Amino acid sequence: MAEDVINISKGIDVSHWQGDIDWGKVAADGISFAFLKATEGTRYVDPTLYKNADGARSAGIKVGAYHFARFGSKEEAQAEANHFLNTAKKTILSYPLVLDLEINQKKVSKSDLTDAAVFFLEELEKSGNFAMLYTGKSFLESALDETKLEPYAKWIARYNNELGRAADIWQYSSKGKVNGIQGNVDMNLCYLDGLPAMVGGGLKQDSVKPSKPVQKPTHEKPSSAPKQTVYTIERDDTLSGIANRFKTSVKALQSLNDIKNPNLIHPGQKLKVFGSVSKPAAKQEYYTIKSGDTLSGIAAKHNSSVKQLQAWNHIKNANKIYAGQKIRVK
Repeated sequence: MAEDVINISKGIDVSHWQGDIDWGKVAADGISFAFLKATEGTRYVDPTLYKNADGARSAGIKVGAYHFARFGSKEEAQAEANHFLNTAKKTILSYPLVLDLEINQKKVSKSDLTDAAVFFLEELEKSGNFAMLYTGKSFLESALDETKLEPYAKWIARYNNELGRAADIWQYSSKGKVNGIQGNVDMNLCYLDGLPAMVGGGLKQDSVKPSKPVQKPTHEKPSSAPKQTVYTIERDDTLSGIANRFKTSVKALQSLNDIKNPNLIHPGQKLKVFGSVSKPAAKQEYYTIKSGDTLSGIAAKHNSSVKQLQAWNHIKNANKIYAGQKIRVK
């Protein structure tokens, strides 16, 4: 029996506003990644960046960094990208560098702001980093030309019961509570395993495109898979509580998982929440490019097409691939 298992990790993003953070307690509370504010504009550096980076990394948390943008042109984007890169290179990161674009401060056109954003992201990639865009759902859909931003991984903010669009990371709340942090903190769900810090560590992966709205999480890890969901039981969970959250019944969960006593479940136990999938999902395969390889040759070898490889791996120019690059081929 095949199962669609969606691996969703929980993370936060912080700045000096969160004050002194006990990263050991944060990690123990189930947080696996954190994005740290690094810079803003062309001069500002967040005073907690390096301390937070060291603390999070020591606690086993994956660390990324973001830049709050104020540019309105390519020239301004260049200056801000330089400032960001010069700051970020002074620490060790294991998650992407992010362009935080949520205001049009210079009140430029949609086209000009988008072109400046693309330029900024390209500068991050030229330096060897995995570039990602953070923005609000409304801002992306109204103030930016999304077609030009298609190649880039996206971290989308929407404080609602559902995301309502494709995203790689969903920021679903600004009022989260996490052990080790005083006050509120932004909460995020990452739908992709293995987001890299460096482009050489792996290319952009396909964004999650939910077939129906994803529910806001409480203890559960929601899934965009409509056929079958596998849920890992957490501390304080009850079978009736899980049934209520997934709009199913205790009897259905017992039947799917061969559970005789509904009161005997334990943390870490995996539950099938919905029915079985009749056809196994195709397994993704990856190939590491070797010297002399061409995209057309790789496509022929793996019974694919150049266009399909470009789409899967967000490759703009089919002639620009390099040895050591890892791409999806199935």
